[in-house]
Amino acid sequence: SVSIIDPREIQLPLLEKPHFAYAQSQIPTQLAELHDMLAKADAYVAITPEYNHAPSPALLNILNHFGSSVFSFKPSAIVSYSAGQWGGSRAAIALRPVSSELGCLPVSALVHVPNAGSVFDEDGHVLGNEDEEEKWKSYVGRCIAQLEWWGAASKAHRSVAAPNFLSP
Repeated sequence: SVSIIDPREIQLPLLEKPHFAYAQSQIPTQLAELHDMLAKADAYVAITPEYNHAPSPALLNILNHFGSSVFSFKPSAIVSYSAGQWGGSRAAIALRPVSSELGCLPVSALVHVPNAGSVFDEDGHVLGNEDEEEKWKSYVGRCIAQLEWWGAASKAHRSVAAPNFLSP
């Protein structure tokens, strides 16, 4: 199953105090719910537009509300987009060290969507003919296949060995 965290919908305040800085009984409900959702995940897909050659401030704000223990030992995929020709690739590259530092190592296959407004319609369907749709399925499929493989592998290994035992 897939859970979606949309910064426009949850509207977390600008980070002043992260989840882990609260006493357990004082954690705001919204942070506790997001923490539980993130902690239960086996893998992550971070989708970011490119702003000034950097990842979305809203995405970084969400990530920074939580410690690495939520994300560690789980893979991630990075998808970027922009109105320009590079598809947010600079934002994606800038997001890789953030993901790595959180412990959710990004898979090697990134997805970049250049000229995003002319690639997908408002419902997320590929604009153009069947060949165009197949091209995108193949391109995105490589990333998702890596994410699923690493997600299944890390989940299976977590059931055998608690990762935080060797890396508290």
